[in-house]
Amino acid sequence: MPMRSSNWAELLLPTIYNFYDIGRQLRPELRPQIYNIQTSSRADERNVGYGGIAPDAWDNYEASGVKGRVDFDKGYTATYEHQEYVVTFEVERKLLDDDQYGIVAGERARKLGVSATQKMEIDAASVFNNAFSSSYTGADGKPLCSTTHPRNPNKSGNLVNAGTSALTKAAVSETRQAMMSTEDDAGNILGMMPNALMVPPELEDTALEIVNSLQDPTSANNAINPQAGRFTVIPWHYLNDSNNWFMMDTVWMNLSLKWYNRTPLEITVADQTATEAVYEAYMRYSYGWDDWRWVYGHNVS
Repeated sequence: MPMRSSNWAELLLPTIYNFYDIGRQLRPELRPQIYNIQTSSRADERNVGYGGIAPDAWDNYEASGVKGRVDFDKGYTATYEHQEYVVTFEVERKLLDDDQYGIVAGERARKLGVSATQKMEIDAASVFNNAFSSSYTGADGKPLCSTTHPRNPNKSGNLVNAGTSALTKAAVSETRQAMMSTEDDAGNILGMMPNALMVPPELEDTALEIVNSLQDPTSANNAINPQAGRFTVIPWHYLNDSNNWFMMDTVWMNLSLKWYNRTPLEITVADQTATEAVYEAYMRYSYGWDDWRWVYGHNVS
């Protein structure tokens, strides 16, 4: 079938999608390893948190013959509002006529794939880049990493998952102990087992020395290094502070750190003339966290 002026732009879409996918593959993503990625069919997603159960409720039956009744305090509601992201690009008809669309139009679509990946990686990393910012808060009204997380909407007291220590073996040990003492709103130890360090590229070598050296890298006495083998080091290009670092329990992270794809990227013909076509790329998503207890961050000055 000849490519007439009435359909040539539509017929180029499979080629554009193909080169877009190639562009996406050129830029490896950390986002799928960090976020629990889900689809959404709603205008927004809302996840309601619930409090912990006192363990002694299990003892009631043996002690008195009365079955323990558990109650759940309602926690904070995390709301994910999907945002729209749109760009346009042009392809000239002469590229098709001169059999150059696979080179020029394909290169533009490939660049679009690279750019879309960069955009989503930057957004995904923004949760960590703004982890200490009072203008970037979660459901409890606090930053991801804070010294004043409220226990519960109805309970007094604060919980902590933020520090200011530079990345050292001693700081890793202290932060690990702090995370392993993390409580739920009822004061129960959650049993966190931190197993990952997220760092900017500038701290990757330091982190690897801390977690991979069998002997203490700070001692000349052949002392063992207790941190050896406990952590996976996750460097991320898009972390914008060369000193800040984060310890994480990736099991709890997968339960709490969410990314919702409302509309995966679509490419459509927005306008067309006899000489050129304007393509529109559209995607819609949201991201954030239900709960903060999976991470402990250090805002290092």
